[in-house]
Amino acid sequence: MFPTLLVLLSVATLGCAFQLPVDPEFLLKKGPINNRIVGGKDTPIETIPWQVSLQRLGLYHCGGVTYSKNIIITAAHCVYKESPRIFDVRVGSKSNNGGSVIKVAKIIVHDRYMHINNPKIQYDIALLLLSSLLEMGPTVKAIPLAESVPHDGAAVLVSGWGRTETEPVAKYLKSVYVNIVNREECARAYNTESTKATICATSPWKGACSGDSGGPLTYNGKLVGIVSFGPVYPCGKPGTPVIYTDVVELRKWIEEEAKVLSSA
Repeated sequence: MFPTLLVLLSVATLGCAFQLPVDPEFLLKKGPINNRIVGGKDTPIETIPWQVSLQRLGLYHCGGVTYSKNIIITAAHCVYKESPRIFDVRVGSKSNNGGSVIKVAKIIVHDRYMHINNPKIQYDIALLLLSSLLEMGPTVKAIPLAESVPHDGAAVLVSGWGRTETEPVAKYLKSVYVNIVNREECARAYNTESTKATICATSPWKGACSGDSGGPLTYNGKLVGIVSFGPVYPCGKPGTPVIYTDVVELRKWIEEEAKVLSSA
């Protein structure tokens, strides 16, 4: 399922377009590109009912997470400087058909978000206000925000419709368990500084890839992270964790901005 800077390794945001690997020196100048769920399995939407599909001009674009009846959380780089009019959200379906499709009315991007042209991405989070309320049920549920970050090594679940070993876009929702990686270890892998705004997770040849951006990282049924960026190819390569926006660190921002959006 997600940007980066390792010698002889190409990296990029787990954005929504598909990119060829790039030289790391180019990445330092131009910023990241894009990543998928690899090593995962087909998953019923009832198992992850907060997972949504963010569509741009009618096509699958990124993942997202249901926060409330009218607020969706996603990655900032999925919607940055875009008009809400071009986005829809599909809920309640494990495929890119079915369920319900609701238009996006407004977008709020974190004011400290660093655009993907900057190699050190932080605060990669955005909230979407839907044009109408979601009808909650077994396949559509809001997810509570975690109060604390899982311990190093904890098994966490990441999901989405991003690139797989055989498909550029997964036909059905997939998920896989990965393990939380120590912040300092993750920072060394990317030759950068540790930051509280992000958390990292990986397992050999498993994890998020291109198209999974904006999707949920969960622990015990609570949201701990939002897919942000990682290695472009191959996804899941040992030693190169995927980086997620830290929902625990940004919990106050999410709660306050969601109230503002809902009252708009």
